[in-house]
Amino acid sequence: MNKLTKEEKTEIIKIVLDSAQIIFETETGSQADLDIEVKGFGDYVTRVDQEIQNYIEKELLKIFPEHQFLGEEGERHSFDQTKPCWILDPIDGTTNLVWDIQHSAISLAYWNGLDLDFGVIYDPFLDELFVASRGEGAKLIQAAKRNYPKQTKLDLKMRELQELSQAIVAFGSAPYGRGTDIDHKVVFEVLSDVFFATEDVRRFGSAALDLSYIAADRFQIFYEPTLSPWDFAAGILIVEEAGGVVTDFKGQAIDIFQPSSIVSANPVLHKKFLPLLERLT
Repeated sequence: MNKLTKEEKTEIIKIVLDSAQIIFETETGSQADLDIEVKGFGDYVTRVDQEIQNYIEKELLKIFPEHQFLGEEGERHSFDQTKPCWILDPIDGTTNLVWDIQHSAISLAYWNGLDLDFGVIYDPFLDELFVASRGEGAKLIQAAKRNYPKQTKLDLKMRELQELSQAIVAFGSAPYGRGTDIDHKVVFEVLSDVFFATEDVRRFGSAALDLSYIAADRFQIFYEPTLSPWDFAAGILIVEEAGGVVTDFKGQAIDIFQPSSIVSANPVLHKKFLPLLERLT
């Protein structure tokens, strides 16, 4: 098992924080300046995505030249899951970035060859940093860019809310799944069921931040019919270390290296919420 040292984790967080400057050096309100490329329906990649990924990959491989790297933007290839791997979404919420909706994040996770071991999700617009290490809990660091590593860390611990009727639910509509085996008519019929079973619903556009907000108890349930490893890897660890559960819609453990449906909540709400998703399994 390849554990990270405290010093290595500090250096990695600094790399993530430094990479976010690329966002603010770009006139994000100007779509022309973002050099937008359309990958699919509603699926974009911008110059910011590419530059952040290039920067983080380069800096990580300086420290860990033998490690594998899986980023959203770039060539897809198979991985040896018995060896360390970094999993990166340089901008989770690219559509938000394109339209200058300031709700996006950089998401980086470390797979140590056995398990998810370290996760970082950084919201550069609110300057909030969510961090988790396996067995060490999840933390929220506010005003992170200005103060890390001296800033006081807030321990994240999910409340034991037990009634669906009291839960705020965030969901993802899997927009890139149009034309696949996802039946979006059923997706929104299920959303109606969810709305009537819970207090209210939300749609934010960044799965990484949705999972972080679950850990921070800003809402209580998150689900989406399909996501990719870079969308959920860091968030899964952050939620689990805050006392939550993350599975697919069948209640099974997530394969970190494969696309998957996602549902996350505290253990009680998770068990009660799963039946609402049966039509999507």
